[in-house]
Amino acid sequence: MKKVVISKDILKSNLEVIKEKLYKENKEAKIIVVVKDNGVGMDLVQISKFLDENSVDILAVAVTEEALTLKENDIKTEVLMLSPVVEEDELEALIKNDVTLTVGSLYEIDLIKKILDKLGKDKVDVHVKVDTGFARFGFLYTNIEEIINVYKDYNFLNIKGIYTHFSNAVDQKWTNCQYSRFITVTEKIKEAGFECGIRHCAATTTFLKYPNMVLDAIRVGSIIQGRSVVKCENIKKTGVFTTAVVEVKDLPKGYNVSYGNSYTTKKETKVAVIPVGYMDGFNLNKDRDDYSFKNNIISVLREIKRIFKDNSLKVNINGKEYKVLGRLGMYHAIVDITGSENIKEGTIVEIPTIKPFLTNEKI
Repeated sequence: MKKVVISKDILKSNLEVIKEKLYKENKEAKIIVVVKDNGVGMDLVQISKFLDENSVDILAVAVTEEALTLKENDIKTEVLMLSPVVEEDELEALIKNDVTLTVGSLYEIDLIKKILDKLGKDKVDVHVKVDTGFARFGFLYTNIEEIINVYKDYNFLNIKGIYTHFSNAVDQKWTNCQYSRFITVTEKIKEAGFECGIRHCAATTTFLKYPNMVLDAIRVGSIIQGRSVVKCENIKKTGVFTTAVVEVKDLPKGYNVSYGNSYTTKKETKVAVIPVGYMDGFNLNKDRDDYSFKNNIISVLREIKRIFKDNSLKVNINGKEYKVLGRLGMYHAIVDITGSENIKEGTIVEIPTIKPFLTNEKI
Protein backbone atom coordinates (compact mmCIF):
# COMPACT_ATOMS: atom_id res chain seq x y z
CA MET A 1 0.00 0.00 0.00
CA LYS A 2 1.40 3.36 -1.10
CA LYS A 3 -0.54 6.53 -1.53
CA VAL A 4 -0.48 10.28 -1.19
CA VAL A 5 -3.33 11.84 0.73
CA ILE A 6 -3.93 15.43 -0.41
CA SER A 7 -6.29 17.71 1.49
CA LYS A 8 -8.64 19.71 -0.72
CA ASP A 9 -9.41 21.94 2.25
CA ILE A 10 -5.74 22.89 2.61
CA LEU A 11 -5.42 23.35 -1.15
CA LYS A 12 -8.36 25.74 -1.06
CA SER A 13 -6.92 27.56 1.96
CA ASN A 14 -3.54 27.96 0.23
CA LEU A 15 -5.25 29.31 -2.88
CA GLU A 16 -7.15 31.84 -0.77
CA VAL A 17 -3.91 32.97 0.89
CA ILE A 18 -2.35 33.52 -2.54
CA LYS A 19 -5.39 35.44 -3.78
CA GLU A 20 -5.41 37.65 -0.69
CA LYS A 21 -1.72 38.53 -1.10
CA LEU A 22 -2.15 39.12 -4.82
CA TYR A 23 -5.21 41.34 -4.61
CA LYS A 24 -3.48 43.59 -2.09
CA GLU A 25 -1.12 44.51 -4.93
CA ASN A 26 -3.60 44.52 -7.81
CA LYS A 27 -7.29 43.71 -7.43
CA GLU A 28 -7.54 43.08 -11.17
CA ALA A 29 -4.55 40.75 -11.42
CA LYS A 30 -5.03 37.27 -12.80
CA ILE A 31 -3.81 33.98 -11.36
CA ILE A 32 -2.01 31.61 -13.71
CA VAL A 33 -1.46 28.22 -12.07
CA VAL A 34 1.28 26.10 -13.62
CA VAL A 35 0.10 22.48 -13.65
CA LYS A 36 2.98 20.96 -15.61
CA ASP A 37 4.68 17.74 -14.46
CA ASN A 38 1.45 15.90 -13.70
CA GLY A 39 -0.11 18.89 -11.99
CA VAL A 40 3.06 19.55 -9.96
CA GLY A 41 2.58 16.03 -8.65
CA MET A 42 -1.06 16.15 -7.67
CA ASP A 43 -2.51 14.49 -10.79
CA LEU A 44 -2.98 16.80 -13.74
CA VAL A 45 -6.69 16.23 -14.28
CA GLN A 46 -7.71 16.13 -10.61
CA ILE A 47 -5.88 19.31 -9.61
CA SER A 48 -7.03 21.11 -12.77
CA LYS A 49 -10.65 20.24 -12.05
CA PHE A 50 -10.18 21.58 -8.53
CA LEU A 51 -8.67 24.81 -9.86
CA ASP A 52 -11.38 25.03 -12.51
CA GLU A 53 -13.96 24.98 -9.74
CA ASN A 54 -12.07 27.55 -7.67
CA SER A 55 -11.89 30.38 -10.17
CA VAL A 56 -8.29 30.58 -11.30
CA ASP A 57 -7.87 32.44 -14.56
CA ILE A 58 -5.43 30.36 -16.59
CA LEU A 59 -3.85 26.90 -16.36
CA ALA A 60 -0.33 26.73 -17.80
CA VAL A 61 1.33 23.56 -19.12
CA ALA A 62 4.69 22.69 -20.63
CA VAL A 63 4.02 19.92 -23.14
CA THR A 64 1.37 19.22 -25.76
CA GLU A 65 0.12 16.06 -24.06
CA GLU A 66 -0.74 18.02 -20.91
CA ALA A 67 -2.71 20.64 -22.82
CA LEU A 68 -4.68 18.08 -24.79
CA THR A 69 -5.41 16.03 -21.67
CA LEU A 70 -7.01 19.09 -20.06
CA LYS A 71 -9.13 19.73 -23.14
CA GLU A 72 -10.17 16.07 -23.36
CA ASN A 73 -11.33 16.22 -19.75
CA ASP A 74 -13.55 19.24 -20.37
CA ILE A 75 -11.53 21.74 -18.32
CA LYS A 76 -13.19 25.11 -18.94
CA THR A 77 -10.35 27.35 -17.72
CA GLU A 78 -8.10 28.80 -20.42
CA VAL A 79 -5.04 26.62 -21.09
CA LEU A 80 -1.73 28.35 -21.88
CA MET A 81 1.10 26.40 -23.52
CA LEU A 82 4.36 27.74 -22.08
CA SER A 83 6.77 25.98 -24.45
CA PRO A 84 7.29 26.55 -28.18
CA VAL A 85 5.81 23.89 -30.45
CA VAL A 86 7.48 23.17 -33.79
CA GLU A 87 6.02 19.74 -34.56
CA GLU A 88 3.26 20.43 -37.09
CA ASP A 89 0.94 17.64 -35.94
CA GLU A 90 1.20 18.80 -32.31
CA LEU A 91 0.63 22.42 -33.26
CA GLU A 92 -2.39 21.47 -35.32
CA ALA A 93 -3.89 19.56 -32.39
CA LEU A 94 -3.33 22.51 -30.04
CA ILE A 95 -4.94 24.99 -32.44
CA LYS A 96 -7.88 22.67 -33.07
CA ASN A 97 -8.46 22.48 -29.32
CA ASP A 98 -8.22 26.26 -28.75
CA VAL A 99 -5.12 26.12 -26.57
CA THR A 100 -3.44 29.50 -26.09
CA LEU A 101 0.06 29.30 -27.57
CA THR A 102 3.35 30.97 -26.70
CA VAL A 103 5.27 32.60 -29.54
CA GLY A 104 8.93 33.48 -29.19
CA SER A 105 10.30 33.41 -32.72
CA LEU A 106 9.29 34.27 -36.28
CA TYR A 107 9.71 30.62 -37.22
CA GLU A 108 6.96 29.63 -34.79
CA ILE A 109 4.70 32.38 -36.12
CA ASP A 110 5.18 31.26 -39.74
CA LEU A 111 4.37 27.70 -38.71
CA ILE A 112 1.21 28.84 -36.94
CA LYS A 113 0.10 30.65 -40.10
CA LYS A 114 0.68 27.50 -42.13
CA ILE A 115 -1.50 25.44 -39.77
CA LEU A 116 -4.23 28.09 -39.61
CA ASP A 117 -4.43 28.14 -43.41
CA LYS A 118 -4.64 24.35 -43.45
CA LEU A 119 -7.47 24.36 -40.92
CA GLY A 120 -9.27 27.32 -42.45
CA LYS A 121 -9.07 29.30 -39.22
CA ASP A 122 -8.51 33.04 -39.04
CA LYS A 123 -6.91 33.54 -35.63
CA VAL A 124 -5.23 31.86 -32.69
CA ASP A 125 -4.78 33.14 -29.13
CA VAL A 126 -1.15 33.65 -28.10
CA HIS A 127 1.13 35.12 -25.47
CA VAL A 128 4.44 36.66 -26.59
CA LYS A 129 7.54 35.40 -24.76
CA VAL A 130 10.45 37.80 -24.19
CA ASP A 131 13.91 36.51 -23.27
CA THR A 132 15.32 39.03 -20.78
CA GLY A 133 18.36 37.02 -19.76
CA PHE A 134 17.54 33.32 -19.53
CA ALA A 135 18.57 32.25 -23.06
CA ARG A 136 15.79 29.70 -23.13
CA PHE A 137 12.70 30.64 -25.15
CA GLY A 138 11.50 33.95 -26.54
CA PHE A 139 12.41 37.03 -28.55
CA LEU A 140 15.56 38.71 -27.25
CA TYR A 141 14.64 41.83 -25.31
CA THR A 142 17.07 43.82 -27.47
CA ASN A 143 15.06 43.03 -30.62
CA ILE A 144 12.33 45.48 -29.74
CA GLU A 145 11.38 46.28 -33.34
CA GLU A 146 10.93 42.59 -34.09
CA ILE A 147 8.64 42.25 -31.05
CA ILE A 148 6.62 45.32 -32.06
CA ASN A 149 6.24 43.86 -35.54
CA VAL A 150 4.63 40.77 -34.01
CA TYR A 151 1.84 43.06 -32.83
CA LYS A 152 1.84 45.07 -36.06
CA ASP A 153 2.20 42.59 -38.91
CA TYR A 154 0.54 39.34 -37.90
CA ASN A 155 -3.18 39.96 -37.64
CA PHE A 156 -3.87 36.24 -37.33
CA LEU A 157 -2.36 36.35 -33.82
CA ASN A 158 -4.79 37.37 -31.10
CA ILE A 159 -2.17 38.53 -28.59
CA LYS A 160 -3.65 38.09 -25.12
CA GLY A 161 -0.46 38.53 -23.11
CA ILE A 162 3.29 39.03 -22.93
CA TYR A 163 5.69 37.55 -20.41
CA THR A 164 9.22 36.72 -19.37
CA HIS A 165 10.83 34.37 -16.87
CA PHE A 166 13.46 35.23 -14.28
CA SER A 167 16.50 32.96 -14.14
CA ASN A 168 17.52 33.60 -10.52
CA ALA A 169 14.71 35.28 -8.61
CA VAL A 170 16.53 35.17 -5.27
CA ASP A 171 19.18 37.52 -6.72
CA GLN A 172 17.50 40.90 -6.34
CA LYS A 173 19.98 42.90 -8.41
CA TRP A 174 19.79 40.53 -11.37
CA THR A 175 16.01 40.17 -11.11
CA ASN A 176 15.62 43.96 -11.09
CA CYS A 177 17.72 44.03 -14.26
CA GLN A 178 15.52 41.47 -16.01
CA TYR A 179 12.39 43.24 -14.80
CA SER A 180 13.63 46.58 -16.14
CA ARG A 181 14.34 45.01 -19.53
CA PHE A 182 10.85 43.53 -19.65
CA ILE A 183 9.16 46.79 -18.65
CA THR A 184 11.14 48.65 -21.33
CA VAL A 185 9.85 46.24 -23.98
CA THR A 186 6.24 46.62 -22.86
CA GLU A 187 6.53 50.42 -22.77
CA LYS A 188 7.93 50.48 -26.31
CA ILE A 189 5.00 48.35 -27.48
CA LYS A 190 2.56 50.83 -25.93
CA GLU A 191 4.43 53.79 -27.44
CA ALA A 192 4.02 52.12 -30.84
CA GLY A 193 0.24 52.17 -30.30
CA PHE A 194 -0.45 48.55 -29.33
CA GLU A 195 -1.98 46.91 -26.27
CA CYS A 196 0.40 44.40 -24.70
CA GLY A 197 -2.26 42.12 -23.27
CA ILE A 198 -1.73 40.88 -19.73
CA ARG A 199 1.87 41.31 -18.59
CA HIS A 200 3.30 38.61 -16.35
CA CYS A 201 6.81 37.98 -15.09
CA ALA A 202 6.29 36.96 -11.45
CA ALA A 203 6.47 33.28 -10.67
CA THR A 204 6.14 32.19 -7.03
CA THR A 205 9.48 33.43 -5.66
CA THR A 206 9.20 36.75 -7.46
CA PHE A 207 5.60 37.20 -6.32
CA LEU A 208 6.59 36.68 -2.68
CA LYS A 209 9.86 38.65 -2.71
CA TYR A 210 9.02 41.53 -5.03
CA PRO A 211 5.31 42.45 -4.89
CA ASN A 212 5.94 45.42 -7.19
CA MET A 213 6.58 42.95 -10.03
CA VAL A 214 3.09 41.46 -9.95
CA LEU A 215 1.92 43.52 -12.97
CA ASP A 216 -1.26 42.01 -14.52
CA ALA A 217 -0.85 38.36 -13.50
CA ILE A 218 1.27 35.90 -11.50
CA ARG A 219 2.34 32.35 -12.31
CA VAL A 220 2.30 29.99 -9.33
CA GLY A 221 2.84 26.26 -9.05
CA SER A 222 4.07 24.23 -6.10
CA ILE A 223 3.16 26.92 -3.56
CA ILE A 224 -0.45 25.76 -3.68
CA GLN A 225 0.73 22.44 -2.22
CA GLY A 226 2.75 24.25 0.45
CA ARG A 227 6.22 24.24 -1.12
CA SER A 228 8.16 27.43 -1.78
CA VAL A 229 11.73 28.74 -1.67
CA VAL A 230 10.45 31.83 0.12
CA LYS A 231 8.43 31.42 3.31
CA CYS A 232 4.79 32.42 2.94
CA GLU A 233 2.67 33.01 6.01
CA ASN A 234 -0.33 30.65 6.43
CA ILE A 235 0.67 28.36 3.55
CA LYS A 236 0.47 24.71 4.59
CA LYS A 237 1.66 21.42 3.11
CA THR A 238 -1.19 19.58 1.49
CA GLY A 239 0.07 16.04 0.99
CA VAL A 240 1.39 13.11 3.00
CA PHE A 241 2.96 10.02 1.43
CA THR A 242 1.98 6.90 3.38
CA THR A 243 2.72 3.21 3.24
CA ALA A 244 2.41 0.28 5.65
CA VAL A 245 4.80 -2.06 7.42
CA VAL A 246 4.98 -5.42 5.63
CA GLU A 247 7.24 -7.32 8.00
CA VAL A 248 8.57 -7.04 11.57
CA LYS A 249 11.50 -9.09 12.92
CA ASP A 250 14.08 -9.21 15.69
CA LEU A 251 17.71 -9.36 14.56
CA PRO A 252 20.60 -10.56 16.75
CA LYS A 253 23.72 -8.51 17.43
CA GLY A 254 26.21 -8.60 14.53
CA TYR A 255 23.57 -9.18 11.87
CA ASN A 256 24.12 -7.69 8.41
CA VAL A 257 21.43 -5.39 7.05
CA SER A 258 20.63 -4.49 3.44
CA TYR A 259 22.70 -4.57 0.21
CA GLY A 260 26.46 -4.69 0.48
CA ASN A 261 26.20 -5.51 4.19
CA SER A 262 26.01 -1.74 4.57
CA TYR A 263 25.00 -1.89 8.23
CA THR A 264 25.71 -4.37 11.01
CA THR A 265 23.60 -4.42 14.15
CA LYS A 266 25.49 -3.38 17.30
CA LYS A 267 22.93 -5.03 19.58
CA GLU A 268 19.69 -6.95 19.33
CA THR A 269 17.61 -4.85 16.96
CA LYS A 270 13.95 -4.87 16.06
CA VAL A 271 13.26 -3.81 12.47
CA ALA A 272 10.27 -3.10 10.27
CA VAL A 273 10.43 -3.56 6.51
CA ILE A 274 8.42 -1.09 4.40
CA PRO A 275 7.75 -1.39 0.63
CA VAL A 276 9.15 2.01 -0.33
CA GLY A 277 12.56 2.63 -1.93
CA TYR A 278 14.40 4.97 -4.22
CA MET A 279 12.15 4.06 -7.17
CA ASP A 280 9.31 5.68 -5.23
CA GLY A 281 11.36 8.83 -4.76
CA PHE A 282 12.55 8.12 -1.23
CA ASN A 283 15.82 10.03 -0.76
CA LEU A 284 15.63 11.11 -4.40
CA ASN A 285 17.38 14.44 -4.82
CA LYS A 286 18.21 16.44 -7.91
CA ASP A 287 21.83 15.94 -8.87
CA ARG A 288 23.97 18.96 -9.58
CA ASP A 289 23.48 20.57 -12.97
CA ASP A 290 26.16 23.26 -12.60
CA TYR A 291 29.81 22.20 -12.65
CA SER A 292 31.41 25.62 -12.67
CA PHE A 293 34.47 26.16 -10.47
CA LYS A 294 32.38 28.14 -7.97
CA ASN A 295 29.72 25.45 -7.78
CA ASN A 296 32.33 22.72 -7.39
CA ILE A 297 33.76 24.52 -4.35
CA ILE A 298 30.28 24.99 -2.85
CA SER A 299 29.52 21.30 -3.40
CA VAL A 300 32.71 20.22 -1.62
CA LEU A 301 31.98 22.51 1.34
CA ARG A 302 28.46 21.10 1.62
CA GLU A 303 29.80 17.55 1.69
CA ILE A 304 32.26 18.50 4.45
CA LYS A 305 29.41 19.96 6.53
CA ARG A 306 27.43 16.73 6.07
CA ILE A 307 30.17 14.81 7.91
CA PHE A 308 29.17 16.54 11.14
CA LYS A 309 25.41 16.09 10.75
CA ASP A 310 22.98 13.25 11.29
CA ASN A 311 22.17 12.44 7.65
CA SER A 312 20.19 9.28 8.33
CA LEU A 313 16.89 8.80 6.56
CA LYS A 314 13.88 8.79 8.85
CA VAL A 315 10.22 7.85 8.68
CA ASN A 316 7.30 8.65 10.97
CA ILE A 317 5.37 5.86 12.67
CA ASN A 318 2.69 6.61 15.24
CA GLY A 319 3.97 10.16 15.60
CA LYS A 320 7.59 9.19 16.27
CA GLU A 321 10.69 9.26 14.03
CA TYR A 322 12.57 6.04 13.24
CA LYS A 323 15.84 5.64 11.33
CA VAL A 324 16.33 3.67 8.13
CA LEU A 325 19.19 1.19 8.44
CA GLY A 326 21.71 0.31 5.74
CA ARG A 327 21.38 1.01 2.06
CA LEU A 328 18.01 1.94 0.66
CA GLY A 329 16.63 -0.65 -1.76
CA MET A 330 14.85 -0.04 -5.02
CA TYR A 331 11.51 -1.00 -3.54
CA HIS A 332 12.15 -1.39 0.18
CA ALA A 333 13.63 0.18 3.31
CA ILE A 334 14.55 -1.41 6.64
CA VAL A 335 13.66 0.68 9.69
CA ASP A 336 15.04 0.40 13.22
CA ILE A 337 12.01 0.21 15.55
CA THR A 338 13.87 -1.10 18.60
CA GLY A 339 11.93 -0.40 21.79
CA SER A 340 8.56 -0.03 20.11
CA GLU A 341 5.69 -2.28 21.18
CA ASN A 342 2.85 -1.06 18.98
CA ILE A 343 4.35 -1.41 15.50
CA LYS A 344 3.28 -4.46 13.54
CA GLU A 345 2.47 -5.57 10.01
CA GLY A 346 -0.03 -3.12 8.55
CA THR A 347 0.97 -0.17 10.75
CA ILE A 348 0.84 3.06 8.74
CA VAL A 349 4.16 4.78 7.97
CA GLU A 350 4.55 8.38 6.81
CA ILE A 351 7.45 9.21 4.47
CA PRO A 352 8.04 12.97 4.92
CA THR A 353 10.87 13.24 2.38
CA ILE A 354 8.80 12.06 -0.59
CA LYS A 355 7.19 14.83 -2.62
CA PRO A 356 3.61 14.36 -3.83
CA PHE A 357 4.57 14.30 -7.53
CA LEU A 358 6.13 10.85 -7.07
CA THR A 359 2.81 9.05 -7.10
CA ASN A 360 -0.15 8.65 -9.41
CA GLU A 361 -2.60 8.52 -6.52
CA LYS A 362 -5.68 10.67 -7.09
CA ILE A 363 -6.71 13.61 -4.95
